[in-house]
Amino acid sequence: MELLELRKEIIQGLKVELPELVDKFNHFILRNLPSKQNSVVLMTFNKETANLPRECVVKIFRTGKGDNEVDILKKLKNQNLFVPEIVFYKNPYLILEKVDGINVCDFINKNLANRESIDDLESGIKEKIVLCMINLAKWLGNLHKNNLVSNNSEVIVLNKGDTRLRDFIYQPNEGIIYGMDFEDAFEGNHLIDISWICCALLDTNPGIFELNDPKIKIELINLFLKSYYDHNPEFKFNFSYFAERLIDNLNTVMRRRRINLSLDKKDFIKDISREI
Repeated sequence: MELLELRKEIIQGLKVELPELVDKFNHFILRNLPSKQNSVVLMTFNKETANLPRECVVKIFRTGKGDNEVDILKKLKNQNLFVPEIVFYKNPYLILEKVDGINVCDFINKNLANRESIDDLESGIKEKIVLCMINLAKWLGNLHKNNLVSNNSEVIVLNKGDTRLRDFIYQPNEGIIYGMDFEDAFEGNHLIDISWICCALLDTNPGIFELNDPKIKIELINLFLKSYYDHNPEFKFNFSYFAERLIDNLNTVMRRRRINLSLDKKDFIKDISREI
């Protein structure tokens, strides 16, 4: 949707509750933010307002899942997980604080170009990437541990859902990870979230589709998995289930990208099982 149309929609939907939207002396601009399902924009005012910060994120739900996301955000905030503050909500409009930082996908991959191993990285960069992976594992581990449903033959938890590296914002100087986007959260095996994170490590550039040997990404998967289970030692790791989910996820990604390739499960699991 064009920004002008979104602007009109936001003003029409929220002008009663947020009169600053029609303040002719406090103009605001919009910038599109990535979203597969909803309309998401960064809203920036030219000066302070009575009800809103100068910069905030506006999410207009096209999926009907606004209430679910707001409930999860409130729950996780009460559990002291780093998630955006809710500034205002009126279905389908959710206004959130703008979280400064860089998404984990970009932070990791921009530093891996022409590197075969994390040991090839400059020491300061390596330290920050390792800390990013450890803190991402801890963030996800806390989400799962705080929202454990059962721990019998399977570890059933609240999964973030549609879990990709871009859903996390990293603040390198503070070493803090923020989780974003929870409208697809659901209860299920904890390895569903984990396998999607590992899939995102493998399929983002430079990854399995660009590298003859994605050793550096396997190293990051190892680090992520070790950190997660060090943090949640009471959770059982089922490698067979994990590997099947990982391959299925990679094949899903290839279908989405129209990559004419299908990973052979036996061969691929054999190749990565030596490393993990």
